Amino acid sequence: MADSAEERVMQNLKTIEEWALQGMPQKEMAECLGIGESTFRKIKKQNVALIAVLKQCANTRKKVIEEQVKSVEVSLFERAKGYNYTKQTPIKVKEDYYNKDGKKCTKETVVMAEEIVHVPADIGAAKFFLQNRAKKAWQDNPHKVENDRETLKLRKKEAEAKEF
Repeated sequence: MADSAEERVMQNLKTIEEWALQGMPQKEMAECLGIGESTFRKIKKQNVALIAVLKQCANTRKKVIEEQVKSVEVSLFERAKGYNYTKQTPIKVKEDYYNKDGKKCTKETVVMAEEIVHVPADIGAAKFFLQNRAKKAWQDNPHKVENDRETLKLRKKEAEAKEF
């Protein structure tokens, strides 16, 4: 049975790679392959190819997530401070002219006009950014830790007093 499970894993190595890149847990991989989780772990310990595929996928996922986090951080920072962007807007332009007979005619054309749009700073994004990047200076309650320590001391004294 173990040989057939290992063969099944080796035959589906490419599929396992796709699953791992999608972030599927190894328990679910084993279920999809029709083998037990412990069997999958046993095969993983012994099979160099499977170990390599799973490690490569884990590293790839880690890099992708790091890039996504950096991208979101940049977007959050831009949103926190406000930004400008250029917008293309179609505009109808009417042109009057006279034909050969002297009759007044109108010709309409669509022209793309560039418009600079300002997105104002978002106070919520700025607060979130600062609370996560400059924690000491931007806490909701900078004296909370000190207050909690004093409260704890008072409670200890009260508990000691009740014991006597």
